[in-house]
Amino acid sequence: MPTIVTGGDNPLNFTAKENLSQNVTSETVVNPQETVAVPKTATPTIVNQQVPIVIFVGPAASGKSMILVRLAKYLHHNGYTVKTDPTFLDTPEYQEHCEKFNDALATTTALDGTVKFLLVNVYKDGREIAKLLEAPGEDFYTTDVEKIKMGANNNVEPYLATIITSNNPKSYVVLLDLDSEISYRNNGYHRESYERRFLNNFYPAIDKKRDRIILLYNKIDKTMFGSINGCDDVKGARDDAKIYYKQLFSTMRIKKFGGFLTVDNFTFKTFCTGMFAKQTDSFGGTYKTYNIASDTYPQELWKEIIRRF
Repeated sequence: MPTIVTGGDNPLNFTAKENLSQNVTSETVVNPQETVAVPKTATPTIVNQQVPIVIFVGPAASGKSMILVRLAKYLHHNGYTVKTDPTFLDTPEYQEHCEKFNDALATTTALDGTVKFLLVNVYKDGREIAKLLEAPGEDFYTTDVEKIKMGANNNVEPYLATIITSNNPKSYVVLLDLDSEISYRNNGYHRESYERRFLNNFYPAIDKKRDRIILLYNKIDKTMFGSINGCDDVKGARDDAKIYYKQLFSTMRIKKFGGFLTVDNFTFKTFCTGMFAKQTDSFGGTYKTYNIASDTYPQELWKEIIRRF
């Protein structure tokens, strides 16, 4: 029988998958054909534990929402059906976020950064083939000093722990965003803390044989290695990212052939959503529009995501 997987009300501190499993709760669904009544709580829910989940990992303002929009646009234009999942979170705010996302698919207006939760279902020929998950960047890494003092970066929210330990195959798209508003290129403390948080709190729970990890160098157009038309020097981009994210590149490796060979347990990709421009509306408010970058970026990312599906 399928199960509804939910989180709890308190943050969870864990360092390994075994610790996670003790905190997972489930509720049996009597008839999977009936509409599932999701409790009216702020706890995100994954109903289908068979479909692969793509989890976008990155701090706030690292570009997760717009990467999701760009990927969804690409999939829609290539014969896929893309729909937000209304059962994921039963709150008015989440439903509003779904509307904003759907609107963004039809325009070149950028999401304004207020969207926190999104679960997007992807269908091909009427069959659901993947779920794309965006969660608040603060749940992956916060730069807020007070939250850091309270240990926010040492805890994993229960819903994330539940999703990580679900039976769904997963692809983790881990953003290497060196040139966001909080420059991880210039701020070594936050950059290294973000690395440690992923390696200590998320990486131990990943199924190394089944799941995929993609290190995604976002906003590559802000570097000398690429533009909105494509990445001209992937090796140079990888070498650049490796200089700044040493822990990720050196730690996520596995032994093969009886320990005689050590290989990366991840793949490296670059990404660019587009070229952004600030606009002013008739009321004096500001918003951003963007010229969409080359299909090469979402095409390469999607190929990597579905490689094991």
